[in-house]
Amino acid sequence: MRFVLHRIVLFAACTAAAPAAFASVTLPPMKPGFWQATMVMHMNMAGQPPDTDNTPNVVYSCLSAQTIAEAMKQMGGAIPGCAFDIAGSGGSYTITTSCASIGGMPGKLTGSGTMEFNGDREMIMKDSSSMVSPSMSMKTDMSDDSKWVGQCPADVAPGDFGKMVNGVFQKAGNYADMAKIVHPQTSGN
Repeated sequence: MRFVLHRIVLFAACTAAAPAAFASVTLPPMKPGFWQATMVMHMNMAGQPPDTDNTPNVVYSCLSAQTIAEAMKQMGGAIPGCAFDIAGSGGSYTITTSCASIGGMPGKLTGSGTMEFNGDREMIMKDSSSMVSPSMSMKTDMSDDSKWVGQCPADVAPGDFGKMVNGVFQKAGNYADMAKIVHPQTSGN
């Protein structure tokens, strides 16, 4: 569960509304507002039938400079035992991740991927990761196309994410709350 929640925070970080520096790399600024992320994810666990479902999951997020700065802080090394490396320039970047444990439990998580920024209103991300622990082995492949779709609706707060149903936003959560679950040691609770 923490692995999936961390990927949500990672997504928030990658759809940045403000530039973020990682060592010598600064990601391009992204336009604050309402973003639509169309994601296809395959999670294949050892001993289970292959996940071949290509049905996209569409998530909407209200992103502000502050919510993105918080997500970047979480991504930039706030997870004990994990290292992140981003390299690139202009609109093309690569990212690698390595965690010596999985949410404080025995195991290892590694991943790599690419991010392509098309101006300040679109980011395309593709990544693959693997997780190995004493109780399971899993490989995940994800592709995500995130686009700015306008200003956040009046009743949607920065950090809120959810779905659009018949033109109405249905909140599923807030990235700040997710960060507290993913990183309880840094949330002050």
